[in-house]
Amino acid sequence: MTMDPVLGIDLGTTNSVVAYTDPEGTTTSIAGNDGARIVPSVIWFPQGGDPVVGEQAKQYAVIEPERVARLFKRGMGEKTFLPSGEPFVVDGKTWSPEELSALVLRKLKQMAEEYLDQEARRAVITVPAYFGEPERAATKDAGELAGFQVERILNEPTAAAFAHGVDQEQALGKVVVFDLGGGTFDVTVIQIGAGRTMEVISTGGDRRLGGADFDQLILDGMIAAASAEGADLHADVWAMADAASRAEEMKKELSTLPQSMRKITAGGRPITFSLKRDELEAMLAERLQQVEDTVIYTIEKAQLAPKDVDAVLMVGGSSRIPAFQRLLANACGLEPKFSRNLDEDVARGAAILAAKQGGELDARSQLARLPDPVDAASHGLGVTVTVDEAGTEQNEIMIPASTPIPAEASQVFGAVHEQQTAVEVRLNEGDFTDLDDVRQLGASVGNFARPVSKGHPIRIDMHYTADQLIRLEAYDGDNGQFLCDLEVQHEGLLSADDKAKARQHLARLEVH
Repeated sequence: MTMDPVLGIDLGTTNSVVAYTDPEGTTTSIAGNDGARIVPSVIWFPQGGDPVVGEQAKQYAVIEPERVARLFKRGMGEKTFLPSGEPFVVDGKTWSPEELSALVLRKLKQMAEEYLDQEARRAVITVPAYFGEPERAATKDAGELAGFQVERILNEPTAAAFAHGVDQEQALGKVVVFDLGGGTFDVTVIQIGAGRTMEVISTGGDRRLGGADFDQLILDGMIAAASAEGADLHADVWAMADAASRAEEMKKELSTLPQSMRKITAGGRPITFSLKRDELEAMLAERLQQVEDTVIYTIEKAQLAPKDVDAVLMVGGSSRIPAFQRLLANACGLEPKFSRNLDEDVARGAAILAAKQGGELDARSQLARLPDPVDAASHGLGVTVTVDEAGTEQNEIMIPASTPIPAEASQVFGAVHEQQTAVEVRLNEGDFTDLDDVRQLGASVGNFARPVSKGHPIRIDMHYTADQLIRLEAYDGDNGQFLCDLEVQHEGLLSADDKAKARQHLARLEVH
């Protein structure tokens, strides 16, 4: 066995998977003691006991919904994941999305260590391609809280396409990877060439759209049906949680059957709720249009027309919904293909890249000879500039979205005032010029050696690494004097003190 294995982890909104690629190049999705390779990203906090992660926790969402956390990936990079904006609190302890994610990662780490019969300290963790820097930083924090050295934060569609490409004998050309999971949606255009080279051309998506939203539409239908019977489903928390579970079951069933039916309890009495597939698709109409618009926009962003696409690869559990398959077929004129292991290929791709980059693969293996995929910037990176005499500021994009990474850019700007002695450089993430539509990632101030005149040249150099770490440097454009720099290295919301306290608390817990 290898001395220091590197795991590939798909940390999903609704389900998570851990995989490992051995030195001979064989990739395995790792199962737990119950034989399941797919672990629900759900946590139950039993009274007086340690947290439980997985299928049992999902069952307790019906029994003790107030003690169960789910969909917390949607809150990565924010203070809470709850739609209400309230913190998630159990027994007086406030849980951040990073800490909750760390518990899921701890569970996956334990599964891998039992399988490998040794400690596993290193991991490549995947995120939706459309995640920005704060979400990526939070994911890295979660990995470290779980006891991992996070080797890389990898885009999910890239990992899935890499796993799929490994299984192909010929070049696939321009591939649209349609990744619709439980809580996030990505669409990525990737060029897969001869020798299985892979380059991301463009990406788009919505980090708050997925199967959980479709469940909610069905649940809304149940609430309306109960109301028509004179019952209030909201009045009973347990009945509501049970109905939510039934809604998820119906969504899955309607992917293969024309109609689904469940008994729900409202107002203390049973009510039969029935839903046809075409009724569900009518509920999805607005989302379908939103998804189609994103697909077309992402293809056009790659400077392609839909007819130029050579293949469509479906990834993520919610891509099983027939309406989305028809949408892709109509948009691109191609029948979509499903990845060989729809729910596991993201983790498998991450594990393959983990083994390649971790130096574990036997140099004679086929995988060792494969080129690494070239990823792309999911969002533009720019700096704040003043554009007129009135002092109006806007975002000047230096590295546009979809630029292959690693990437570098250099641009010369001018001092704003006469006798200016200092410059403030503000780094932004986003694809728009309006500062209200982008996120500021950081700022830095530098001083000139002397007062300079208005328009004096200031050179900004920007570097974006393959690991999506960002470095920005400012120089005096006349003499090359260094002014200031700024480095963004996936620093999340949690302070060093927050992390230390979280580690101490998590260390006292067993995860079941």
